[in-house]
Amino acid sequence: MALLYRELDKAGIALIERLRLGQFLTVPEVNRLADAVQYRMADLSDKRLASSDRPSVIDIKRIRMSRKTGVEEVKAVGAFNQATRIRYMAQYLEFLSDYYGATLPSRQKKELAHESAFVLKALKGQIPKVSNRAKLGAREGLSKDDQDRLLAVIHPDSLDNPWERGFVRLRNWLIIVLLLATGMRRGELLGIQIGDFDQTLPQIKILRRADVPEDSRLIQPNTKTNDRNVEVRPAIMRAAWDYIMNRKKIKAARRHPLLIVADDGRPLSLKSIDKMFAQIREACPGLPITLNSHVMRHTWNERFSEQAELMGLSERREEKARNEQQGWVDDSKSAATYTRRYASRKGREIALKLQEKLDVRGN
Repeated sequence: MALLYRELDKAGIALIERLRLGQFLTVPEVNRLADAVQYRMADLSDKRLASSDRPSVIDIKRIRMSRKTGVEEVKAVGAFNQATRIRYMAQYLEFLSDYYGATLPSRQKKELAHESAFVLKALKGQIPKVSNRAKLGAREGLSKDDQDRLLAVIHPDSLDNPWERGFVRLRNWLIIVLLLATGMRRGELLGIQIGDFDQTLPQIKILRRADVPEDSRLIQPNTKTNDRNVEVRPAIMRAAWDYIMNRKKIKAARRHPLLIVADDGRPLSLKSIDKMFAQIREACPGLPITLNSHVMRHTWNERFSEQAELMGLSERREEKARNEQQGWVDDSKSAATYTRRYASRKGREIALKLQEKLDVRGN
């Protein structure tokens, strides 16, 4: 949605005002949106179009010429991301058209509905086809060896720990442990408040909150999934309370309830989490270069599949248990995105079993 509004703003298009007049976007305008979705947000800046005297018609070649950062050639995002962006834009534009169309006289309402259907068909026609082959090289969780190495390196007492200050070491170790132990997203982690820890049970509440008054961050992390209670081992809960006791020593941190804070007491930002993983990758050259917070989520899901197999859970029971733990709806198929390594390993095992039955010696 941010990309959509930024591109409309560059073109000087007041979308809501148009809809109130019963007018929709044109095919050339949605073609421009379809062109923009190919690029990263950071590569779409065009300072020359930021002035108040922007022309109503913009040469697309000028946009393309600006899609460079320094001397580095801009690369397109993946086809899957492009397809997702277009689908969300189309759904949102359709919603707005129906919403404002309902306020118009009958004739204008029908004209807007006809016009928007025609233009949105043109936009959806530019959704790239995503082949199953696109899954090759897609993000996977850490192997067991890499997971153990990561935990060893970032342990607060490790000589290889890349951070100097004791509080930062303890906090970052807790971040990794909670991500691996629960499979939560970084936004969910950064939204946890101290009151979300049960003082009598080893449980953490993961809640959806909006516009937290005490949160001073410009971009407040949010929980995308359903509210849920996540149970953790007592050892992990003790580690969390140990961190909380150290957190209380920071005066500025006592002014708000958010759990994960910087060493100056302010709530930690999403970018700080990304920076933390960059520092880990630098300290551990052998770890995957793709290591980030979302890889922790993939790792949890793959370990979950392995444990479910050991416990003999049926596929349906495993699916329901996973959806409950991750806050997904009962019929969610999101697990397929997060279990590639496990599925790949099981596929190789089955394939090798089949090969055992081949008589390659001529017997």
